[in-house]
Amino acid sequence: MSRDEQIKKPLEDFITRAAEIIDELSAEKMISESAINPILAQALGFSDFRSLARFYVYQRISRSLVTSFGTHMENLVKSIIDGEKGDWWDVVKKSSKINYYVSVKSGPRDMNKDQTVEFSRRAKRIMEEDPKALPIIAMGYGKKAWPVITDTLKNQGLDPNKHSYVGKNLYTLLTGDKNYYKKLLNIVVNVESKVIGKKTILQLMDEKVDEIAKEFKNKYKNVDELLSDTF
Repeated sequence: MSRDEQIKKPLEDFITRAAEIIDELSAEKMISESAINPILAQALGFSDFRSLARFYVYQRISRSLVTSFGTHMENLVKSIIDGEKGDWWDVVKKSSKINYYVSVKSGPRDMNKDQTVEFSRRAKRIMEEDPKALPIIAMGYGKKAWPVITDTLKNQGLDPNKHSYVGKNLYTLLTGDKNYYKKLLNIVVNVESKVIGKKTILQLMDEKVDEIAKEFKNKYKNVDELLSDTF
């Protein structure tokens, strides 16, 4: 299987799951699962069903998608690296010159101080055991790592420029192609078209807003009655 085919799989899984999350949402589910905060809704001044539905449908789905995509993003980066699972390391890829030991994170803010300290401890150990080892934190998007990561690496005696790679720089390191991130974005567009056809995830979300607004209107006289029903 080619690298492009490998990285399409986590993207296809995510987009399929995204469409399912949108499809499963209903007005009844939003009420029964306390997806609507009536006090916040009142404070924001919602006076019609569609604006209320739009705010909370987008909030509910966006949170689910962000959580879901974190895992799929990590799997995507692992697919690009195309190595093997290590005992602790997410991916280990060995070559004649360098052996990469990789801790994969979705983005530049997805690692705290304690996790960075543990990475540093593991990194030092693997560099003692393997002279060709280059342990890195691989972050799938962004321009630079969160200061908590870089400062902690420095305090642990590790060079952040050598042991942390973010976004474009990560993909250049892994593929040797400085424009690989552009190719990756094109792959995402093509996968979305393959999985859900001509519509985009945003279009599916807007259709769900209209559907739920209609359900609200059929069940309640006005927004105040709906908000009272959330208690």
